[in-house]
Amino acid sequence: MMMVLAVGLLEPRGPVAETIADLWWLLLGLGTAVFVVFAVLLARGLSRTPGEAEPDVRKRVGRWLVGGGVLMPAIVLVIVFAATVWAMRVMPTTASRDALVVEIVGHQWWFEVHYPDEAVTTTNELHLPVGRRVVLRLTSADVIHSFWVPELGGKMDMLPDDTNALVLQADEPGEYYSRCAEFCGLHHADMKMLVIAEPPDRFAAWVAAQR
Repeated sequence: MMMVLAVGLLEPRGPVAETIADLWWLLLGLGTAVFVVFAVLLARGLSRTPGEAEPDVRKRVGRWLVGGGVLMPAIVLVIVFAATVWAMRVMPTTASRDALVVEIVGHQWWFEVHYPDEAVTTTNELHLPVGRRVVLRLTSADVIHSFWVPELGGKMDMLPDDTNALVLQADEPGEYYSRCAEFCGLHHADMKMLVIAEPPDRFAAWVAAQR
């Protein structure tokens, strides 16, 4: 079976990343629309001949101030707020009892990955079964790091004095990379981990091979 290598957050391979990508495209569309509207108005204003008669100038300016300065921003903000709340509500924060639990500890400058139920520990390599929710318990052994697999989900800080939980699911087999998303020292740019999403049977075979 050929593994698919995704290249970024705009090519989601899981439900969490797909929700984030949808929100990104909405924000891009709204930003583009606002830019076009004001670019047209600017071009129209610059094309006017100096001294050209403009009837009811005050009335027109007042309408544009209300429409472009109050109503349009209010509409955009309401849409963005509603879409953000919706995205936060549909993203999973809990998982069923049969979810795979993985503990990941950030170190300067590598990742320690532990599967407590499977009694398996790896370094800089995370295996996930496709189609199954995974609960990642994230912490740090030294400074603040940040876990992020753009194709699968959002960022989550790895704190030295606390444990954060991130629920992910991979919908397609593939090889991805998690790079530390929080500056953590001299070799921060070298801190990355291979993430392999594979069918459940191949994941089970991999776990068995580690014992």
